[in-house]
Amino acid sequence: MKIPSLLFLLAGAVMLPIPCLQAEVREWTRASDGRKISAEFAGMKDESTVRIKMANGQTFEVPLTGLSPEDNAYVKEATAKMAGGGDAPAGTAPAAPEGAKTAVPEGETTVTLSKVHICCGDCVDAVAKIGSSDTNPIPVGVTITADRKSESIIIKAPTGKDAQAALRAVSKAGFHGVSDHAAISIPELKPDEFTTSTMVIRDPHLCCGGCVKAFTKAVESVDGVESCEAKVGSARVEVSGKDFKTYEVMKALREAGFGGTFQ
Repeated sequence: MKIPSLLFLLAGAVMLPIPCLQAEVREWTRASDGRKISAEFAGMKDESTVRIKMANGQTFEVPLTGLSPEDNAYVKEATAKMAGGGDAPAGTAPAAPEGAKTAVPEGETTVTLSKVHICCGDCVDAVAKIGSSDTNPIPVGVTITADRKSESIIIKAPTGKDAQAALRAVSKAGFHGVSDHAAISIPELKPDEFTTSTMVIRDPHLCCGGCVKAFTKAVESVDGVESCEAKVGSARVEVSGKDFKTYEVMKALREAGFGGTFQ
């Protein structure tokens, strides 16, 4: 998948939007090469990871080690004032408490999934067809569209519960992405230590050679995996090797933008 070169993003975590109070848009600088990006300070994920909010509303988590000394000083000042009950730097929003839960909206809800594997027009068409079959339905009034350029899926639903149901359908259709909504996302995988020499991945989205290549690369990046029999149009893919973890395989696929289930 292509990740914008200016973004220093961490994969795999749910991206939480933070309420904005006349937020200040400032330039953040990547420590490695000085490249800059404009975004708002949106609080801290933990003591070593800052959240920044883009103009399109998406919030990303960035390690402090990847930012300039000036950015680190700004974050330190902001968090210190928040913790002490004082005013944060002009325009910053208060940090959301770690682990705080946000209620699922009762009214109209829009959720954007980023980092989805969408490599061609057939991928876009496949997203548009989610919910059209009786085996993978979506609630009435829900629309699901793909943006190939940004590799994202946009879900618009009458209620938050309907949006959550649509996310389940997206995952079942073989796609995965990082939600920009604090309360609505595809459930995270539960880590385990189970190892095996073979597993079958069901219902992956493999519409073209690009899908197969990205899918195979993700699976074979896992220690112990020796082969992945992915083909265009496969409804099931057998993975074999020696003492590899099924959790690590599914995690790698999700980070590459693929959904599906396994046995």
